[in-house]
Amino acid sequence: MGVTLSGPIALLFPGQGVQKPGMGRKLYDRYPAARRVFERAEQVLDLPVRRLCFEGPAEELNRTEILQPCVMTVCWAAYEIYRESYGLEQVMVMAGHSLGEFTALAAAGSISWETALLLVKERGRIMAEAVTDRPGGMIAIVGLDEPEVERIRAEATGLGRLYMANRNADNQFVLSGDLPAVQEAEVLALAAGARRALILTIPLPAHSPLMDSAGRAFAAVLDRLAFAMPAYPILANATGEVVASVDGLRQELTNHLLRPVDWARTMVQMRRMQVQTVVELGPGRVLASLAQKHIPGVTSWNAEELFVDFA
Repeated sequence: MGVTLSGPIALLFPGQGVQKPGMGRKLYDRYPAARRVFERAEQVLDLPVRRLCFEGPAEELNRTEILQPCVMTVCWAAYEIYRESYGLEQVMVMAGHSLGEFTALAAAGSISWETALLLVKERGRIMAEAVTDRPGGMIAIVGLDEPEVERIRAEATGLGRLYMANRNADNQFVLSGDLPAVQEAEVLALAAGARRALILTIPLPAHSPLMDSAGRAFAAVLDRLAFAMPAYPILANATGEVVASVDGLRQELTNHLLRPVDWARTMVQMRRMQVQTVVELGPGRVLASLAQKHIPGVTSWNAEELFVDFA
């Protein structure tokens, strides 16, 4: 490959929200490993994954039960290219944001990729069905500190239930809840001087107690699966700490839809582990950019930069 990576390395896998028509196409066109992944995904899922990822349309791709396995397919294609190109000897830690945590677990050998693919497809279906009668929403707020975001959250609850869903950095948060409260939070955040307040194209209140019925249904699915201890350290979404046991992993996944993603703690832990390079294996570079801003001295790459632009 055209780039030399310095270890220790963290492999990061993004989640819902990074999807867009065209994702993964450059990897597919250039690498046989990616083509094998997409072809296998279509067999496992019985979905036209290549058409959905490469062409959309966006309205169909944005459906929760569609985008989750599609995003995971792109992430796994990038992972297979990375593994063939660089190996895993310098990898110290893996982590995935929300949906991406399942890709990280497959990459670390805790569960097979095909099983994880079917698992996230079912996860998406369960999440979509859980909000059929009462859809919710999520809003990203950038440029305000946590006390101010908490004030906004509390004030917006006059119009509905609203919860902290993601702590992505010290000035980047996501709130999740009833749509009227989400819309009120947008107004309040902009009035408070937020650099950005964006209602996400996710028509459900993920990572909040409002997903309780989905959480119970998904826990029943997890109970039927066997997990191995990851071969590489995995940082848990809920705590940012290394998953220490299979029981701890199962507990993490069981509560996954109900608890916030504390990505800020994940970055703190990577800093403590003296990670020198982060590689985001999936569409975009949201996680790579966060790491670049919040881990002093780290070098960051995303899949297309590493495997297309600088190959």
